[in-house]
Amino acid sequence: MSKVTKEQQEKWVQITTKCYNDQAVWVLNGFWEELQGENAEMIWRFVQKFSELDQEKKAGGCFLDEFWSHKFLETLGETLTVIALREKLRQIDVDNNKKMGIIEYLMFRYNKTVEQMLNAPQGENKEEVDKAQAMVNAAQVAVTQMVQRLEEQKKAVAVAQEAAAEAKAQEQAARAAESEAKSRAAEAKRSEDEAKTREGEAKARESDAKARETEAVAREADAKAREVDAVAKEVEAKKHEAEAKRTAEVSAAAAGEAEKAAATSRAAADESQAALQELKNQETTYENRKAELEKASQTGGVVQRNKAANELEQLKSEDPLPLRRAKINQTAAVKKAERAAAESAAAAAKAAEAAGAAQVAATEAEQSRARSEEAHAEAEAARKQAEEARAQAVAAREQAEEARHQAEQAREQAEEARRQADAAAAAAEKAAQQAEEARKNAEKKQADAEEAERQVAAAVAEAEKALDDAVQYLQVVKAKGGVAYGQIWWMERQLEEKKKYLPKRSQK
Repeated sequence: MSKVTKEQQEKWVQITTKCYNDQAVWVLNGFWEELQGENAEMIWRFVQKFSELDQEKKAGGCFLDEFWSHKFLETLGETLTVIALREKLRQIDVDNNKKMGIIEYLMFRYNKTVEQMLNAPQGENKEEVDKAQAMVNAAQVAVTQMVQRLEEQKKAVAVAQEAAAEAKAQEQAARAAESEAKSRAAEAKRSEDEAKTREGEAKARESDAKARETEAVAREADAKAREVDAVAKEVEAKKHEAEAKRTAEVSAAAAGEAEKAAATSRAAADESQAALQELKNQETTYENRKAELEKASQTGGVVQRNKAANELEQLKSEDPLPLRRAKINQTAAVKKAERAAAESAAAAAKAAEAAGAAQVAATEAEQSRARSEEAHAEAEAARKQAEEARAQAVAAREQAEEARHQAEQAREQAEEARRQADAAAAAAEKAAQQAEEARKNAEKKQADAEEAERQVAAAVAEAEKALDDAVQYLQVVKAKGGVAYGQIWWMERQLEEKKKYLPKRSQK
């Protein structure tokens, strides 16, 4: 495919910088005999697609970049690889700017050269065609304005009708809400009166519960005091019992020791008595021997008398003083031991008497402790009962307080509900009045909008006349020779497109 030369560049730029519509018209003017009919309609669709794909300028654009050119070819079913796409675009892109104008695509599609495209005839009656184009443009503007006014007015009527219907519904709802609010206000007043009655009853129950709690607290305090006294007495009794037991144990031990001492004293006295008796026996033996020897020394043979005399002398020669002294000392010791034994026996008897008395006292203390423990247990049980009674009284009082608190809250809520219901009733009444006023205003706006819609008929007639004038003038221009048939067809196609927006009764 031929490329643009330096000599062709200036004119080429003039053509390719036209918008998509004008590029297409240039091609149709130049090759009308070949492209009229289905091809012209296809070119019309190509222009619409180019305008759609141009992300920046839309219908005012003059070419697509490589990406959107690929997208355009895809819409025609020409899905290519990137390499094949670039090769095809290279063939289409006769000015090597890596972009595709619709004139370049049409050159490629219909196999035209740059020179053929630059020299394509554009018609001789430019003045009449320009006038026709101006009339078509004016007709399009008139239709656009008519469509805009018609759409706006339809929306305004629809909005007004919807607003009127909504205002009417709101008024009805407001009246219903007013009736309901007044009913709720009356019910709230009844609820408030009932809540106040329940609050009074709850306060009376709370007062009674507090009195019972005070009485229970007093009984509990008295029971605790009795328990404290019983505990103190029990402690004292246990202390006295322990002391009595210790005294009894000490007395019993003392009695035992005294008995042991008495036994020891008696044994010592017996031993001393035995020793004294031994001394007396020795003394008796001495005297008996002495008497025997004295008698033997005086009777019998000489030898026997001499022998007895010698033994008697020897016996007499022995010192009797230690024996007599021992006898005297032992006699004293016996007396002393007997006195000690008597004293120990008396002490043992006294200790035994004291131990008996201590045992009696310990038994009495144990019985007293048992009575104190029993009194303590009874006082503790009484205290526990009093605590339980107090706890029940506290729970009853707390329940009464909670009931009173709930009753107060219920009464406050009922009062608030009544106030809110009163306010809601007043607000509902005011809202009903406002809704009625809004409904009247909405109905007036609806009437105004409907009147304005009727006035749009003038715009429709004006648009119809502009279209008819343009169509008639195009027929006149077409009847003359040497015209730009492509541009004439394009203008007719534009008028045909605009007729679609006229009301059905106005389309011909």
